[in-house]
Amino acid sequence: MASALLHDLDVLARDISPIELSPGAVKFHSSRGEVYFSYRLDAEDEHGIVYAETEIARSMCLTLNDVVLRLHPELPYRTYVTVREEEGRDPQVTWREDFVADAQCRSALEDGTDAAYDIGQDWEPDDSGLGEAMVPSTDGTEIRVADRAATKIIERTNAMRGTLGTDQVLGHDEIKVGFDPANSAMYVWSDYLMWNQGQIETWADMAAGEACRALANQRQTSGDGWPYTRYAVAEIGGSGYLMMRWGTVTSHADCPS
Repeated sequence: MASALLHDLDVLARDISPIELSPGAVKFHSSRGEVYFSYRLDAEDEHGIVYAETEIARSMCLTLNDVVLRLHPELPYRTYVTVREEEGRDPQVTWREDFVADAQCRSALEDGTDAAYDIGQDWEPDDSGLGEAMVPSTDGTEIRVADRAATKIIERTNAMRGTLGTDQVLGHDEIKVGFDPANSAMYVWSDYLMWNQGQIETWADMAAGEACRALANQRQTSGDGWPYTRYAVAEIGGSGYLMMRWGTVTSHADCPS
């Protein structure tokens, strides 16, 4: 499958000169059912970038539909993810599509729109993303943003002890923040188990607002170089996890109070 994708994308790159392929450009994540393609673009104007990324998504969709649905339906893959790499910036997810559900590649045929930057408003957090977020980051900016967000949420949590009925001062051992790069998401989670349902709902509302504002603040500072546009708040207990709140950030106005 990788050779078919690279062949078709290499043909595309010859037609659209700004696209640069690199070794290891195609990767697979079988447990998630995802195929990743990383690339570089030597283009500065917005129209050229959108056009090239639309063509990349179209090529990925058509090739995967042929290879997976027609030739190898036993393979576990159903989603493709395109990732733009730029010098001095973290990789940015530019397109994410279920090519099985979109067998006609209708989404990828959109031309000249902002669709290449819409990685799904119907996204929902899951255990795979939460697991990725639990892996300690090595990126300096991610570490700083996560630490600031966690500190703020912890401060507000302790300030709400009366409302939440918390009988102890909580800290970084109970409340954590991490990142899922593949889905451009920041996760906040707590393993404090003494809140009742109403209290955990109140806490989740507060944590969601702070997570949203942390991402919006960083986006103001870094612009499009900051790839994270989603947040999720989870409660982790002895029997598993519960996703409480999640959303997509475009501005401070979108953030819960």
